Amino acid sequence: MKILVTGGTGFIGSYIIEELLEHDYHVRILTRGSTNKWGDNIEVKTGDITKFDTIRDAFEDIDAVIHNAAYAMDYGRKREMYKVNVLGTENIAKLCIENDIDRVVYTSSAGVYGFPDTKEPITEDSPKKPLNYYQKSKLLGEQVFSRYKEIKTSTIRPPLVFGAGGIGTKILLDRLANNSMIIIGDGNNIISVVHPRDVARCIRLALEKDNIGRAFNVVSFTSTINDFIGKLAERLDVKKPEKHVSFWIAYITGFLLEHLSKNPSITRFRVKTLATNREISYKRAEEILGYKPSFDLDKTVEDMVKWYVNL
Repeated sequence: MKILVTGGTGFIGSYIIEELLEHDYHVRILTRGSTNKWGDNIEVKTGDITKFDTIRDAFEDIDAVIHNAAYAMDYGRKREMYKVNVLGTENIAKLCIENDIDRVVYTSSAGVYGFPDTKEPITEDSPKKPLNYYQKSKLLGEQVFSRYKEIKTSTIRPPLVFGAGGIGTKILLDRLANNSMIIIGDGNNIISVVHPRDVARCIRLALEKDNIGRAFNVVSFTSTINDFIGKLAERLDVKKPEKHVSFWIAYITGFLLEHLSKNPSITRFRVKTLATNREISYKRAEEILGYKPSFDLDKTVEDMVKWYVNL
């Protein structure tokens, strides 16, 4: 079976490629550059998903598509995110139809649920209330595929993704290492986290086992912010953050910085991510796909810190 992976050279994309190769899939990646760290094991096609004609030949002789390419930022201009995440996704869907490809796995985001700040587990059927342009664009991307009934699309919704190689991982550990981390609120709120390896495995399982085309949340572990940050600080051998700031001061600061700074140090998304309760349920993936996390809190922390100290 030959799989086309868009965004295969990115953070999660790299884990997807490794997962597919380990399970003997024939892989072709679509990328804007020419990076290929896998050598002859995969085929590389260059193109831009927002430019239809540049990616057309990448879909020839393909059995299924994993659409992972996205413009992923927690702030920024609506136009650019819409162009890549919605119009680019529309191009992917059209080329699947053109080439009789009826199987797609789409990397979306648990951000489509927004931040309801509840301790009730969030399921795939929970209300969709995205906060920022990125989250809204991912929900619109899901809706693109839903319009193409000829395509069975499995949608994967990861929450916070932390692991070796991630920009978010480096930012978080930089702040801990530099003693500049501030806890928003009391830190007892619940968050769900997923390791990119678990995201990749859930994507593969959906490709193999979801013959209808459903949405699946994917999670590695759920913990409080205090437990997560405390474990990271302990493993880094640094002092656990003691400074706290109220939610509303942080939220208003994030709002202002989003509009006044080109590279805000804090955003509304980050505030809500780190200071509200959000437990994502992966029960559907467990029951239908047989998914079970291979990473827990301790293993994820170990992986993050090991990568960071060797940068």
